[in-house]
Amino acid sequence: MQFVLVILIAIVLVAFLIYKMNNKFETKEIAILVLVIIVTIAVANFTIKNQEEKVPNLFVTKYETEKNSQIEKFTFERLNNKTVSSNTEFIYNFDYIVKKDGKEFVCSAKGVKIKKIQDEYVFENFDTLNEKCDKK
Repeated sequence: MQFVLVILIAIVLVAFLIYKMNNKFETKEIAILVLVIIVTIAVANFTIKNQEEKVPNLFVTKYETEKNSQIEKFTFERLNNKTVSSNTEFIYNFDYIVKKDGKEFVCSAKGVKIKKIQDEYVFENFDTLNEKCDKK
């Protein structure tokens, strides 16, 4: 979010400089300014959303390959803001619907710990995953 604020402040400063040099804004310049602001916000939101969903998507991939089960639907909650504030350690709660042996189960995995080491994510407690499943 700080990234977006810095860029928006820079855009406003550029707009202010243009206004001071011309002593007015033309309609074309206002339209360009609004378009640049909208595009900046859209790109920032897209980037932030991709970063937030990166780790949960890794969980889905790892779960499907190691447990040989297909995850049908998936939701997650990141607990870092509530318990630990870190850029290298993440704690998640995952809720998902799994298809096993032709039957559907509603499962939840609480307190999944993930460490980030440079550009790689390592699941600390995946082997001892506290997974609870109920028949759908």
